[in-house]
Amino acid sequence: MTIENPKDGFDLIEYPSDYGFKAMCRVEVNDSQSASEAIQQLVFQHIDQSALIETHAHQSRTGKFESVTVTLRIDSREQLEAIYKSIAESPRVVMTL
Repeated sequence: MTIENPKDGFDLIEYPSDYGFKAMCRVEVNDSQSASEAIQQLVFQHIDQSALIETHAHQSRTGKFESVTVTLRIDSREQLEAIYKSIAESPRVVMTL
C-alpha cells in the first residue's frame, strides 16, 4: 500500500501561526554578532521584523554553545520551510529543532 500524499506535523499547523524556531549554535569568539543576532538576521531574510514575537538565548555552561529560540508569526508552510532551511544551512548552527 502506497500513501500518495503523506502528512507530517507541519500539515497540522493552521496559518498564520506563532511558531518557535530553535537552534543550537557555536559561540564565535571573534564574531561581534551574538548567536541570537545571527539567527534573527537569517530569519529576517524571509519575514518582516514586525513578525518577531520574542527571542530567548541560553549559553551552555562551557560557553561553547548557545541555544536560541526565536518565536515568529508565520503565514505559510513555505515560509516555515524557507526559514528552517536558512537556519540549518548556517555554518554556525549545529542543530535545529
